[in-house]
Amino acid sequence: MSEPLEIECPLCHGIITVDRETGKILSHQEKKIRPSFEAFLESQKTRTEDLNKKFEEAKEKEKLRLSNIEKKFEAAKKNKDLKDPPPSIMWD
Repeated sequence: MSEPLEIECPLCHGIITVDRETGKILSHQEKKIRPSFEAFLESQKTRTEDLNKKFEEAKEKEKLRLSNIEKKFEAAKKNKDLKDPPPSIMWD
């Protein structure tokens, strides 16, 4: 049995493995293009800013959530005898 033929893919410049006898494609491996080191460094420059922004947004969201919980708790303390919450308060 003969060895399969390996040729360069004209589209992605990867490697296509072809059976010499039948002409069927046995496998196709796309060429992995690695970004340059400079491109990586450029993408990392804004990463810290993006993470800080996400962290600040999460802190604000948590403050709002705690504020809402506190309001619900105060309303529940004022209305100890109510079985159902007032319409202005949505219980989670």
